[in-house]
Amino acid sequence: MPEVGKALQEIYNSTVRNAVYHSDYVVHNGSMRLLSDTWYSEEEGCMTPLIPFASLATITNEAFAFHSALLALYNRDRRSFRDLIGKFCPYDHVYKGLMEFIFEGDLVIGFRVYWPNEMVSEYSRYSDSRCAANNLSFNHDGSIDFFVGTYASTPSVFSPLVEMGEEPVYAIANELGGRPYWPAESKAYSL
Repeated sequence: MPEVGKALQEIYNSTVRNAVYHSDYVVHNGSMRLLSDTWYSEEEGCMTPLIPFASLATITNEAFAFHSALLALYNRDRRSFRDLIGKFCPYDHVYKGLMEFIFEGDLVIGFRVYWPNEMVSEYSRYSDSRCAANNLSFNHDGSIDFFVGTYASTPSVFSPLVEMGEEPVYAIANELGGRPYWPAESKAYSL
């Protein structure tokens, strides 16, 4: 997606960022004066330590516009999951994990994975800064590994987590109060 890179280049100004971050500027006479650096002025066609407020406003407005558009897309994508509120989705066909998305209002904020040995993995992040990351780990490549609990000593055909001759038992769903189950058809369902 080269357009994203181009947009980032247009809004990111390392000279202004460094000057602000390191308090290496002064404001004087309608401009920001860089104390240790210069920037290329399109109007003057040369390097200068002065950034007129009008140019600074353009840089700032473009950055806010990009951020606002990115945040709007992010929230739209989070809302696109709302059809799955209160539903369980067959997730792992080997271990038989069931995924439930967690919502705050109509925005997805995380997920739970229920395993057939009553183990639950969860990642959630609420707007009030509460976070949970239970029974999982994050890899350097951005993927997630789940802790699925104890493997069966004599695994059943259903799952390596369930003992031969025993029934799978999923943990009680937090908000719903019932136990999810592995569905006959591989599709999302409600309790």
